Amino acid sequence: MKRFLFLMAIITLLLSCSPSPDKEDRFEIVTWNMCEFFDSREDGGEYAGWRESDGWNDAKYNERIKKCVMYMVSNFKDADVIVLEEVESSEVLISLLEGGMNKEGYLYYGIASDDGALSVAFISRIKPVSLRLLFVPSARPMLSLDFNVNGEMVRVIGVHLRSRLKDENEEIRREELLMLKDETDNCDFPLIVLGDFNIDPVIHKEEMCDTREGETTLPLTGDGSRAYGGRLFSPYLDYNSPLSGGTYYFEGQWERLDNILLSSSFFDGEGIEYEGTTIIKGGDSIDYSGRPLKYDKSTGKGMSDHFALKSTFRL
Repeated sequence: MKRFLFLMAIITLLLSCSPSPDKEDRFEIVTWNMCEFFDSREDGGEYAGWRESDGWNDAKYNERIKKCVMYMVSNFKDADVIVLEEVESSEVLISLLEGGMNKEGYLYYGIASDDGALSVAFISRIKPVSLRLLFVPSARPMLSLDFNVNGEMVRVIGVHLRSRLKDENEEIRREELLMLKDETDNCDFPLIVLGDFNIDPVIHKEEMCDTREGETTLPLTGDGSRAYGGRLFSPYLDYNSPLSGGTYYFEGQWERLDNILLSSSFFDGEGIEYEGTTIIKGGDSIDYSGRPLKYDKSTGKGMSDHFALKSTFRL
């Protein structure tokens, strides 16, 4: 299967003239699968349950936007970059910004595709220096963004790999991992790869680090200083203090499908340095048993079937 790289112009938008908050000593980044966040326009690409005939309308859409803005401001407003998965269109991002996120300094946004049903997207306080799309056939496009963080270039790749619900998706996920391996090998900047991988680095370890015909997918390490030569650091594997719990609950067990992977540059004692990663819970995102509470449009309760994940870096 052939992997493609597509270059495109930056698709960010300045929505306000107010400056972003100045944080002198920290850089924070978040990934969150929002779970089927469709806008209120019916254009034929909606999943079952998200059409006007199913009860999805402007009023419910606007209420969900309001809930999400309140949740994001309460739980990760200090994040400089927020990577989102399962977003239908740029209209959702504009609604989030105009709904209050721009007042928190989030002035820039972009989405991998406005044509697919659900895509990877971002909102940011920092204007990206450049943006690329990474393509694997039959997979969602990945977003590759370069940011100038305190004078140092940092590359951020947002991903949402193919679902585990169909066996045939395993080969597509392998190609996606090989694409990321290529990016890791050829990146001269500190690298952050984050999103919903649909692969648990503990449960599905063999898939993450599969070797066939001399090609290894994407090996991980718990030692940040060894995150080079194609390897990346995962907080779930941290030798000193592994991140406990999971971000997704499926068939009676926690899974670590959402991840933030890092290159060794964040562990070399120079420039931007990794501090830690946390799973974000709270508010209407969690049920009585401590599991993610998926959004229910009939009641307006819940947020997503995934918890968000945040990494913090010292400048």
